[in-house]
Amino acid sequence: MKAPVWIVIAIILVGAAVGVYLVRQKPSYIVTLSPGAGTDSAAVYAQRAAELEERLEATKAVLDRIQALDRPAVRRRIAHMEEQLEGLRAALREWREAHDAFGVGEAYRECLLLYGSAQAACHALSFDTLPE
Repeated sequence: MKAPVWIVIAIILVGAAVGVYLVRQKPSYIVTLSPGAGTDSAAVYAQRAAELEERLEATKAVLDRIQALDRPAVRRRIAHMEEQLEGLRAALREWREAHDAFGVGEAYRECLLLYGSAQAACHALSFDTLPE
């Protein structure tokens, strides 16, 4: 009866030691930079953001011409699009100011996601220019 008790106690002690070791380990960040995360890509994304802004202004002009700017749904989509563009500009500023590989990688991923989201919002807004 004593042997199984000592085996259980030994397993508990070994488990506690492994747990303490794992808790005390400092988490390490694995940074993997995409080949597209260079400074040229930042310029390309800045150009894409400018093109999206021009597209938004053109869409607003069309919506104003067909008198659709008064609809609340259209105003919300325009506000959402403007928020997405502002987020993309902020991510681009962070990308330019990043000094380490982790910061550049995170900013690149954020720009990638925000650009896709802004492009989708702009595409959704363009449907409001169609006749009913």
